[in-house]
Amino acid sequence: MIHVVLTGFMASGKTAIGRHLASRLRRPFIDLDESIEAQQGRSIASIFETDGEVGFRRIEAEAVRALNLQEPSVISTGGGTFVDPANREVLRSHGVVVCLIASFETIMERIRRGSKRPLAKGPEAARRLEELWLKRMDAYRSADVLVETDGLSIDQSSARVAAMLEPRLRRAGDA
Repeated sequence: MIHVVLTGFMASGKTAIGRHLASRLRRPFIDLDESIEAQQGRSIASIFETDGEVGFRRIEAEAVRALNLQEPSVISTGGGTFVDPANREVLRSHGVVVCLIASFETIMERIRRGSKRPLAKGPEAARRLEELWLKRMDAYRSADVLVETDGLSIDQSSARVAAMLEPRLRRAGDA
């Protein structure tokens, strides 16, 4: 049994595409950030505000290790989850890791449409986000499958991911 793990930078479409992909593949959808919020009883922004990024990453790593996957699922991770080597190892052990790639311009356009993202706040946000996007790219490139989503709708992106995964899922008997 293999799971589909979605990673990528913030606003790359992990949650929206993940929900659509889960429906397409007839699998449960797990949003790691939503799971953390439910377990903590507070928003990701609140966790960042009170515990800082270091505190959030500790909570996130615990949530990754605690994933209890009973059936093949589609899992959406936070933008920084896959950057941590220990998280990468755990997530890879669950299945195939798909990184959704979007240009920085697309990312910023999506963030500007309305964002509650803690790392996207402040006067220097664009510069900081670009530095972070570039810094995380090496980790993202180590995913099993990379899918470019620029210019694609959620349905088109989901279809592209499904098409790229189909041979792997068929070999594993999960298609």
